[in-house]
Formats: sequence, structure tokens, C-alpha cells
Amino acid sequence: MKQTTGILAGLMLAALMMRPATAQELRTFGLQADPALQSSGLLDYILPRFALKTGRRVDPDLAPDVALGAGLGAPVFQYGDAIYGIDMLTGSDPAAKFVDWLTSDVGITTVLTYAEQSGEPFAAVAVQPETTAVAFEGNAEKGRAVAGSHCTRCHKIAPEDRSSIGSTPSFMALKAIPDWVDRFAQFYLLNPHPSFIQIEDMTAPFDPRRPPSLVPVEITVDEFNDLLAYVQTVQPADLGAEVQHQ
Repeated sequence: MKQTTGILAGLMLAALMMRPATAQELRTFGLQADPALQSSGLLDYILPRFALKTGRRVDPDLAPDVALGAGLGAPVFQYGDAIYGIDMLTGSDPAAKFVDWLTSDVGITTVLTYAEQSGEPFAAVAVQPETTAVAFEGNAEKGRAVAGSHCTRCHKIAPEDRSSIGSTPSFMALKAIPDWVDRFAQFYLLNPHPSFIQIEDMTAPFDPRRPPSLVPVEITVDEFNDLLAYVQTVQPADLGAEVQHQ
């Protein structure tokens, strides 16, 4: 009985002795950084703050789990003329937390705060808005004629146009809305258009019980594509502020 008790006590003591080492391993990671970055003093500034926030720290004796340098991975900040990025080299959890922290608003603010205090040329990376190329098939000149024949009863379709309903947005104003592509490509589904517009082979016939509220507009698929091609050439209005829409 005493021998068994002694064995159990020994196993418990061994487990307790191993816990700090395991915890230490899970809370440290290796970092590879460009010499220029190391000499800038940035790491000495941000790493203690990261450790204080998360309980994770860099161990210089460990092989790198994450790399921070010019031209690497996802852009994080600019240093001088170079864009610095960060790249995971292993599946280390502490390293992943460092990546999440450094690329967050808190991490970037910490870098910029150091730049302000030290005079080092660190700056945020300018984010370029993603643009999607739009290429409607159709004849823009013919589309201008389609718009002139059918759309000017409500909309102003060009800056020089004088005919429209005052409360109806112009083509130029609609082009200033971020989702203008969807709005124009599906205009025949947006009220009040379904009540008086039909596009050949695209829309269902009018309900005989509900006659069109206006003189019907009937166009072909080719005319629809021409109209979209014309809309693509229209310059968006410069409204001086973000367009408010519902």
C-alpha cells in the first residue's frame, strides 16, 4: 500500500513539474525580422506591449514561426519606401495571435505611435479600394437612343438633358451609388418598373387583371444590352458627399 501511494505521489509531482514547461512552450514563438526592422527599435517597442496584452512572447532561441519583412505576406505597414508584410511559417498558435494583433487596429496604432515618438518613418499602408471591371455587351450609341425614347419620361439620362421628373434620380446620380451595376442590370425588377416595362424573353406578360399604370415600354434583349452599354459610359455625378440611398 505504501509503495502504491509513493508511486502515485511521484507521478503527481512529475505532472506538476511538467506543467510550467508546457505552458511556456504554448506561450512563446520564434520571430524572423529584417535587420533594418530590428535596428529601428520597433520590435523593442511593440513586443512587450503584445506580451502584456496576450501573455505571449517571442523566444529568440526558437526557430522562426512567423516572418516580418519587406515584401512578405499580407502588407502591414510601410517603413521608408518599403512595404512590410507578415507571413506565418508554422502553425504556431502564439505566432497566429501575434499576426492577428499586429494586423488589427490596435497593432497598427501601436506601430504609428512608435513612429510619432521616435521619428522613425513608419506609416500605415494605403489600402486601394477593390474595383471590378464592368463590360456590358451592347452598342452604347444605340443604348443612348433607347434611353432617350423610354427613360427620359422619368430620368435625366445625360447632363445636358432637360426632361425628367424632379424627384427621380438621374442616371448620373445612380452611377454614383456603389451598387449601380446591380441597380441598372435589374432595373426592370425594381418598382415601379415591373408595372409598365416588358423585356422580350425576360419578363412575364402583364397580368390582365392589373393593366399597366403607364403606357407600356417594350424592348428587346438587344435593346436592353445596348441600354446597359450606354449607362456604362455615363459619368457619375460629383455630389460632394456619399449618396444616401435605400
